[in-house]
Amino acid sequence: MIYVSETENLKPLLKILAFYILLVTVITLLPGKVPYETVREGGPIETLSAGGYFLFCLFILYFNSIGAIRTSFAPGFFVLLLGLRELDFHARFTTMGMFKSRFFISPEVPIMEKTIVSIFIIGLVIYAVIYFRRVWPGFKRALIAGKPWAVSVACAVGCVVLSKILDGNSKFFVIFKPLVTDTKTLARTAEECLELLIPIFFIRALLQYSWDSVKGRLAD
Repeated sequence: MIYVSETENLKPLLKILAFYILLVTVITLLPGKVPYETVREGGPIETLSAGGYFLFCLFILYFNSIGAIRTSFAPGFFVLLLGLRELDFHARFTTMGMFKSRFFISPEVPIMEKTIVSIFIIGLVIYAVIYFRRVWPGFKRALIAGKPWAVSVACAVGCVVLSKILDGNSKFFVIFKPLVTDTKTLARTAEECLELLIPIFFIRALLQYSWDSVKGRLAD
């Protein structure tokens, strides 16, 4: 097993971290309501995040079409769902966001709608479990070996978890008072910018995986 040096992974991650801190700082220092407008639902940051997911889907289709990589449609499918989720695309077909817990207990949502959504979510979870059980051994080996693409995927998953922790929790940012008066907007800025990193890490992982695949074939 070939292990990758820590420097090869650490330097790019530090650059991404610096980019994240700079982006949050710049948005926070913007005048008036500009920070809120930048990170609101459907705002520029959220649109960029969704665009990143769709760009990943285009890349994976292209790389598969030219033979640079050979993957199932699952990675593109799951990332496409993340992009649609970012745009709240499902809200066009449901009474309220189907990923909200109150969707299933609200009397406003018809029984048939709850049933269809439940079947969809259960099917999606089953497919995800089957897929991840199949790819986990290889991913685990690559992560232990420090493969950059595996590290990028792990960072993307970490950003997903951390963004959910920050979601609506402005209490984490009270330490910045009185430098920042609107901690709610700061919390949302930190969350939305973190969500922007998710597709960035996924695209980085795809490019690295494609490069590794090409190098492996050339070596053969």
